[in-house]
Amino acid sequence: MRAPKPTGTTLSQAEREALLGQMSPADWARAKNLARLASLGLPDMGPDDLLQETLTSLLSMDRVWHRGVHALVTLAVAMHSVASNTRELAENARRDRYATVTTGEEETQEDAGRTVQVVDVLRPDDIVEQRQELAQIEKLVQGDAEEELVLTAWYMGYVGTEAQKETGLTAHQYDAARKRLVRKLKAHAAARKPK
Repeated sequence: MRAPKPTGTTLSQAEREALLGQMSPADWARAKNLARLASLGLPDMGPDDLLQETLTSLLSMDRVWHRGVHALVTLAVAMHSVASNTRELAENARRDRYATVTTGEEETQEDAGRTVQVVDVLRPDDIVEQRQELAQIEKLVQGDAEEELVLTAWYMGYVGTEAQKETGLTAHQYDAARKRLVRKLKAHAAARKPK
């Protein structure tokens, strides 16, 4: 793809560099916050990566920067576009780019114990849905300190006696709180099922 040539409505490379050089530390802090929001759920790309990729595409003239548009506005729009393209590529990918595909003939003793890690790519709407679900579950236990402790221990990955020890509750307190919590979660799950 050829870089667009500057016209009367778009900035040249020198003008872009000058505008980015004039950004204040507060502007850069805002740009990083915008990058943090835009990068939510992106596979293999954090906020700093997204900001860097966007700056690179703007300075290499791959992306249009219209004359008279503030640098932060341009960065926000361009980051949104880069993030959107990255998500689309990940969703449309036909294979896991980290998986090694072989015929099996070249497998050695060394390779026999290796496994392929599955990359779980969450879309932004999946993340929002999961956060809403967690907020609803937190509301279910709100006001019951023991249930809150049990839920927190489970969230941290503790189960059984390990979870009971982590909460600081006695075995009887833990068991009673666990049963109350399980009843609430079952009722919540039943209410969510489509009819």
